[in-house]
Amino acid sequence: MSVAQKLAMVSVAFVLVVVSVFLYITQWLMYQVPAQPASARVVNGQRTGYLTLATVGAIGFTSHPTWVAYLVREHGRWVHSTVYTLPAHALIHVTVEEYDTQTGLRNPFMSVVRGTIGGVEYVNGRAVRYVNANTPAHTFSVPALGINVPLPGIANSSYPGDLTNPHNSHVTISFSFRTGGPGVYHWQCFVPCAAGFLFGQGGPMQTIGYMDGLLRVA
Repeated sequence: MSVAQKLAMVSVAFVLVVVSVFLYITQWLMYQVPAQPASARVVNGQRTGYLTLATVGAIGFTSHPTWVAYLVREHGRWVHSTVYTLPAHALIHVTVEEYDTQTGLRNPFMSVVRGTIGGVEYVNGRAVRYVNANTPAHTFSVPALGINVPLPGIANSSYPGDLTNPHNSHVTISFSFRTGGPGVYHWQCFVPCAAGFLFGQGGPMQTIGYMDGLLRVA
């Protein structure tokens, strides 16, 4: 192989790397998910917001139909977004319909409920302060606000859960927390639930719109 041919191959490889980096930045890191406002009103003089979420083992649409994802309920339909606008200095009530299976936590520290009103979550109506570390399918965790809520998944024998039919297998989890002043807070799932990625930590685990999101408090 001549020197010119070698230089041509190196040039092509360099261009491919540059294009790949450009696509990664523009299509992944800079992907913008529209913010969804939580429904809010004043109850007994307290600003109060409401979020209804769901988690699924495979979203079934978007450019990554097999990726695990969170969805939010807006105006009677499920919307693909993990960016939520919440009122500041408010009491936020969250309901999560868990349609995914149990994956388990690598760190049992995350199996303890933290940062919620009363230090509890309600799993199918039962108040709990922690869950078995083997049972979560996901977590809803906001490190900057000290919030961690493990979300127990459905049994493998019940999979797949179907959010189009609320009577099908799912676990209902509810909890409440208070927002402080205005700001943008990162939230994410800490269960390594990204099947097909190294240690379950890639893909949807690092992408806003799937297992990663923002709380815009205003």
